[in-house]
Amino acid sequence: MNKYKIGFFVLLGLLGFTMYANYDYRVFKALIAQNYMPKDALEELYSRHIAAENRRGFSRDFDRMVIAVVTSELSEISQDQYTYLYAPQEFQASVAADRAAARTAKFYALDENTAYLYIPNISRLTRMFVHTNREELAQFSNLVLDLRGNYGGWLSEFHRIADLFVPNGAVISHEITRHSMLTRAVTSTNDAFFDFDQIIILQNRNTASAAEGLIMALSEHLPNVTTIGQTSFGKGTGQVTLPLTGGSAVRATILQVLGPVRQDIHNVGLAPDIEIDIAADFIAEALAQIQPFSP
Repeated sequence: MNKYKIGFFVLLGLLGFTMYANYDYRVFKALIAQNYMPKDALEELYSRHIAAENRRGFSRDFDRMVIAVVTSELSEISQDQYTYLYAPQEFQASVAADRAAARTAKFYALDENTAYLYIPNISRLTRMFVHTNREELAQFSNLVLDLRGNYGGWLSEFHRIADLFVPNGAVISHEITRHSMLTRAVTSTNDAFFDFDQIIILQNRNTASAAEGLIMALSEHLPNVTTIGQTSFGKGTGQVTLPLTGGSAVRATILQVLGPVRQDIHNVGLAPDIEIDIAADFIAEALAQIQPFSP
């Protein structure tokens, strides 16, 4: 028997195993999508979970409908608002909104000793913005890091931003999964690039997720960090978003994210060192905290 015949039989075996492994689901899908008689009830079920403009037929939409039902039920049971099915338009809009927000990142001098850095979310674009401006930022003695309204984003990008601030080998966060082999402590892999005399972090009730992780990492490992504002949102979970066929995507909570010393801030948030009213002049308050220590 030559290698081509062996390959054919191996492929045939894998195909047979795949069909057997998915037998129950395939049978159920055919039974419901193609043969269920109370068609009005079937139409109602699909319409609850898939918008009319995205409907392609009972069989073609069955997988997405099942995903929508399961994620909806899980979200309700666990009170987890971060697990759901994106419709194609929603997924595109989410990506576009993240990119648009990232483009509002800014950096400028507040005075000759103090830089102001605003990061609207934690994404590849905002991480690149920080990295692109790091040489100029490093020329200042002090930093006001504005994370107000920063709703978070990619954990991997938060790690890379924190890497610029904290010492090599410092624990940035803990990621807890259902599988012990994937649970890990994330550590800094480079020597700190920045060496500010003082760092003032501005936060509010909408500072969340990876932005809260960044605050915990800097506050834990640097002695010169002061936080100002209101208690943050309190999101200590991590999600993965996987694109699906037809432009949809599924998002699911797969991680519990803890701080460097295993702080769990989920549904609790981070209290600031100095609490001020949301209508207060945050920049003036930040400069007031820095001024006594400026040369």
